[in-house]
Amino acid sequence: MLLAQITPFIVRVVEPPTKETTVADVLLGAVGLTGLILVSALLFGLLLGGVLVAMHRWRPSNRLNGQSAEEVSLRLNSLPHG
Repeated sequence: MLLAQITPFIVRVVEPPTKETTVADVLLGAVGLTGLILVSALLFGLLLGGVLVAMHRWRPSNRLNGQSAEEVSLRLNSLPHG
């Protein structure tokens, strides 16, 4: 019985070259991330400040929270001393 000789196929997968990462790419990415953090912190601060101002304005002034209505009206209606 004669056996046929089998020769193996060798397949070499050649990947396409990747783009080099330069110093400018790293700096641009860092500045972008820093800008995103800065803008989100600014928006969060403005939102929180607006909520605190609104709470202060809508809070009733009475003896339970430390101010009487007369104190508040006198302070708001009095002219500055000059």
